[in-house]
Amino acid sequence: MSPARNRRTKAPAPPDGATAYARRVVDGDEPAGELLRAACARHLVDLVVARDRGWRWSAETAERAIGFFGKLQHYKGEWAGQPILLQPFQQFIVGSLFGWLLEDGRRRYRQAYCEQPRGQGKSTTAAGIALRLMAFDGEPGAEVYCAATKKDQAKITWETARQMVLRVPALAQRIEPLKTHLWHHASASKLVPLGGDEDTLDGLRPNGIILDEVHAMKTSGVIDVLSTGTGTRRQPLLFEITTAGVGTTGVCADHHQYSSQVVRGIVDDPSWFGCIIGADPKDDWRDPASWRKANPNLGVSVKADDLARKALQAQHIPAFESEFRRLHLGQWVQAAERYLPMAQWDSEANSLPIDRAALRGQPCVIGMDVSAKFDFTAAVAVFRRPDGGVIVLPTIWAPEAAVQQSRRALVPLEAWVRAGHLHVTPGDVIDQAFIRAALLELSREFDVRELAYDSWNATSLATELQADGLMPVEVRQGYRTLSEPTKQLAEFVAKGQLQHGGHPVLRWMADNLIVRSDPNGNVAPDKARAAEKIDGIVALIMALSRLPQLAVKPKGPRERGLIIL
Repeated sequence: MSPARNRRTKAPAPPDGATAYARRVVDGDEPAGELLRAACARHLVDLVVARDRGWRWSAETAERAIGFFGKLQHYKGEWAGQPILLQPFQQFIVGSLFGWLLEDGRRRYRQAYCEQPRGQGKSTTAAGIALRLMAFDGEPGAEVYCAATKKDQAKITWETARQMVLRVPALAQRIEPLKTHLWHHASASKLVPLGGDEDTLDGLRPNGIILDEVHAMKTSGVIDVLSTGTGTRRQPLLFEITTAGVGTTGVCADHHQYSSQVVRGIVDDPSWFGCIIGADPKDDWRDPASWRKANPNLGVSVKADDLARKALQAQHIPAFESEFRRLHLGQWVQAAERYLPMAQWDSEANSLPIDRAALRGQPCVIGMDVSAKFDFTAAVAVFRRPDGGVIVLPTIWAPEAAVQQSRRALVPLEAWVRAGHLHVTPGDVIDQAFIRAALLELSREFDVRELAYDSWNATSLATELQADGLMPVEVRQGYRTLSEPTKQLAEFVAKGQLQHGGHPVLRWMADNLIVRSDPNGNVAPDKARAAEKIDGIVALIMALSRLPQLAVKPKGPRERGLIIL
């Protein structure tokens, strides 16, 4: 930390919202994590050393930028139609970006990295900044871009700005909301959504860039191309907004680390603004005090009961923990965390032996994940237990050639075949006729109510099985159908209610399971990110999606048909 950072500054009554908030955070009157406190302390120290460094703080300019938001209106939820009154932490961000100036009157900050949990109004803040840079920054022919890895993501902030214009007559008279961009007639300026998936980003001359969800960027290509085009602009601003990310490498991790060094005074970069809002890494994510620390909008746009509900789920379903910490506490988590804790999977209750003979004639549903050619195929029968748990009976196949070619010590396919845990289909590829015969044999052994399948590779097989008198049901591989049974799997495992008998192939696949998630907290198996195979677990999840059918009287042969969900 530089010597200047060690000075204890006690400024008089703050004349503006940004400085007032910084003082409350530093004095401990406002809960905040270490990096937000460092950003606020930097602001207060800079007020003391500004003259020596060639800067000046304009409280008037800061307040004018903050006040600009009060002329805009919310358009969603409970505040729709009301003026946008920035919360104190938002005043600190907006006031800092526009209130810190160089001696010649240009803005000091050229790049800003703002990391915050969900629900803190980042799109609203970014949209207001974008409108100000486009139409109220004194920049003729301004080009402001709302950018992201995908155009659909970029349009979120842009659409927020468009709705702001539509709801304020004074803005609507000046700014025309066209289909592809907003156009400010007086200055010939525009606000455009732009995705990293565009054909070309060359030739742009932005004076404002709003970069959304930096944590999703795999490369710095979008930032590099857009930032190189700002050279002709008088005071360009690149404003990055994101939630916390995953892992320790990548664009977002680099900018997070750089911002933390800047606000702590390790790196002296007066043109870079950093504001990282979140609980500290060692904070207990289950403690409501940590929630308040990470969510300055708690009680406003973030509801305490919603956080409590999600935290409770995360405590009882460990697979939810990393997403709760990352999205709601701003804590970085490790890459590709496995979904099912193997210590729970291996518990004595889950590993109880299975008496297959006792299951003969009992009702079950079967989920089947059928490979295209060279991969594993799995059929997993699920039976209900009287205590509410389930018994899981997997049958897993691999082509003969795949087994012969495998010599991986960590995946002992040949040993599993010898022990009867893995079945081999003849030839180089999966033989669906062989699978059909095996499924018919299972239907003679058990009372198979339904066969849940994915149409990707199994439509023909499902049609044949339906002709055989079985009841195939297509289960689409999306969040709507797979989220609840995926969560139910984790719950069964956590409670010791998934009796799998210690099947080694299914255990290997359970250990490989990684899920994808959407903004609404839905989850589904992610084969693309799984390091190894998860076919048996996917089949199990599809079977669990049809578990309610075990409580329904089976249909007669004439009533059965091919069902698509």
